Amino acid sequence: MRHNPLFTAALLLATLAAAPAALAQQETPLEEPLTTPANDSMSDLDPWQGFNRRMHTLNMGVDRIVFRPAAVGYQKVTPPVVRAGVSNFFRNLGQPVVALNLLLQGRPGQAGTALGRFGFNAALGFGGFLDPASSANIPFRDADIGQTLGRYGWKRSRYLVMPLFGPGTVRDVGGRLTTTRISPISRLASEVGPGVTFVYGLDARASVLQFESLLAEAEDDYLLIRDAYLQRRRCYIDDCSGDLPDYLLPDYEYELPDIDFRILGR
Repeated sequence: MRHNPLFTAALLLATLAAAPAALAQQETPLEEPLTTPANDSMSDLDPWQGFNRRMHTLNMGVDRIVFRPAAVGYQKVTPPVVRAGVSNFFRNLGQPVVALNLLLQGRPGQAGTALGRFGFNAALGFGGFLDPASSANIPFRDADIGQTLGRYGWKRSRYLVMPLFGPGTVRDVGGRLTTTRISPISRLASEVGPGVTFVYGLDARASVLQFESLLAEAEDDYLLIRDAYLQRRRCYIDDCSGDLPDYLLPDYEYELPDIDFRILGR
């Protein structure tokens, strides 16, 4: 794995807008049907809490010292219109992978919409920096490999906090690793250089600065992030987004952009 860890702070804090939830599922083998007993708790999905808490503490420390100051500086010196363009560009660049996952999920119509949105913005939106597709009422679609695996039966997965790369589950971490190898964002980063990954990470981290007050108010920020992440991912797989307020639904799931750091030595 070759990644710039700057983006990971956004993944670490992307769920801060959520309140802790009582919705959860226990780890179940892939072939077993999903059941959701009413007395399930989030802790059932966190058998490695000792390790996860240590990684959480490490990640929060690195974010406080490195990633957050960089994101704050980026937000202060970059005009809002430029930041919006950067966000549009990376979000649009992720649409081909979204389309692939929707196709694998048996949703060819939505897959076509995602590809159409990608082409429309790329052609008429200056490579995707503008978003004319939204003005043309072409809906934004969102899907990832973790969701695809969930729809094929792997609905429950243990919580896992990765060093630098933040919260996830065993299923979702595997999905991110796969996305790294096929994503246009990763391809662009490997061809153009580490600057792509650097800007991608800055944009991702800056986008969640507005949610930090919720973290500061939490009695246990580890539990807040864990419960919010698991709740959001459950609803992402089970299509219960209608049961959640809009502030629980992020614009997109962050990828792990691939970058070959050997080019830094050239």
